[in-house]
Amino acid sequence: MSNTSSQPAGFNPLAMVDMWQDMRALVDQWESKYNSSPVDAAVAFQEFSATLVDQPKTI
Repeated sequence: MSNTSSQPAGFNPLAMVDMWQDMRALVDQWESKYNSSPVDAAVAFQEFSATLVDQPKTI
């Protein structure tokens, strides 16, 4: 994975493994809480994450 200008200088790409595990756990929680399928939970997560990328950074 290459370092792009959107990544902070100290970002560790190996942290992505932990991030993916956290996101998987969150999708599992959504499936249980909202009685949704894995596909529904994943689509909700995908749409939410897409909106985060488009938002201006706040301080």
